[in-house]
Amino acid sequence: MNKKKWVVFVLGATSVCLLVLMIINIIVDPFMQYHSPLSEMKPYYKYTQEYAMYWLIGRVKNTPTEAVIVGSSLSNFISSDKLSEQSGLKVVSLSKSAGRPNIYTLFLRESLKRNRLQTIYYELNFPHLHMEYEGDIPLYLYNFNPIDDIKYVLNKDVSKMSDDILISWLGDQFQPGNDKRDKIPAKTVFEVDRSQSTSIYSTLAVARSLYVRHGKVDDKSSVIDYRTKAKNNVEQNIIPFLKENPEIKFVFIVPCISILNTYDLVCEGTVDDYLAIHKDIMLTILKYDNAEIHMFSDLEGFVNNLDNYKDRIHYAPAGGDLICNGLKTGAYKVTPENIDERLRHLKSIADSFEIPFLKEGFTGDDVLEMKQQLIALGYNCRANKVYDGQTRDVVAEFQADHRLEVTGIATAETRALLQELSGYIS
Repeated sequence: MNKKKWVVFVLGATSVCLLVLMIINIIVDPFMQYHSPLSEMKPYYKYTQEYAMYWLIGRVKNTPTEAVIVGSSLSNFISSDKLSEQSGLKVVSLSKSAGRPNIYTLFLRESLKRNRLQTIYYELNFPHLHMEYEGDIPLYLYNFNPIDDIKYVLNKDVSKMSDDILISWLGDQFQPGNDKRDKIPAKTVFEVDRSQSTSIYSTLAVARSLYVRHGKVDDKSSVIDYRTKAKNNVEQNIIPFLKENPEIKFVFIVPCISILNTYDLVCEGTVDDYLAIHKDIMLTILKYDNAEIHMFSDLEGFVNNLDNYKDRIHYAPAGGDLICNGLKTGAYKVTPENIDERLRHLKSIADSFEIPFLKEGFTGDDVLEMKQQLIALGYNCRANKVYDGQTRDVVAEFQADHRLEVTGIATAETRALLQELSGYIS
């Protein structure tokens, strides 16, 4: 074969391979850009967080609905099935871990193009309201330009997922004695963060998270920065939808994040500043007749019980039930008439909250008191207000000496025993 024929052969073979690859990706379509999952292969589709920006827009395109939930992983336990039952509408969740208003806008625009939505459930998460989503966004999937489809059908991740689905399906077809009827999609197929369902929710889990208590701040430039960015986010990503869709009911959900968030603002001395901003934002939204706000961040007995959390914001499944039930009864609706009372209540919970653990990175009088107790019991540590690495090691030593779980975190049990033993000495 001469050189010219060889080049033609290679180009032809490459073209055929690419064509076959494109056809497979279109037929299998692992992220639902052209159709919903193939019924025979549905159990093999995987919806991982890594590719959420792909399959979420696919879900928007190919799942007819009357209502949607947009939010972050904080909306993971707000059951679309329960909301469907309560509202009589088909509700689809479009929640994305680390989601922020700028990507909610993408999801809503696409959903509004394809559906006659009656209700939009919108997560209004104040600690993150000033932020934007910083992950990769495959914007070519969020338009109607067919030329951009090439980027999808020849995408290596799409091809890999198609291969995984096809190989898994074919493997089961030829497996002797395999009962394919038992292979059904998992209920959590569209779960935003699968790890949450198996997470441990406890005070110790919160203590082991990245949480570090805040200290007093003199410079309030961060408050000014928050106000500017949060209000811009509302003006750019929320208000236009309220104005352009007066026939759609917007249900804003302030999720039941732990009291640690407001407690930190109390520790900083900025709580009144931030709550004033939150009030202003909520009143701005409530100017529109098609908007209502349900606030769950002041549910005393839940938000101040850290056993309901795995970190400062992510609540256990019971929190999702509380939210769904609250939306049904309307018991936690915010109005211009009750907003001051609600925010005062939230602040009072934070004011009276006593954190049940101390850990590395904390500072304060309670740290000094604990270290003085350790010194009184003969342990070697410096009497200051800083919970540093040495303090962690000394606390771990004390825990080991007294057959407590060795964590280096001064849990409520550890602090109680310290109080008791040092009291005997004094």
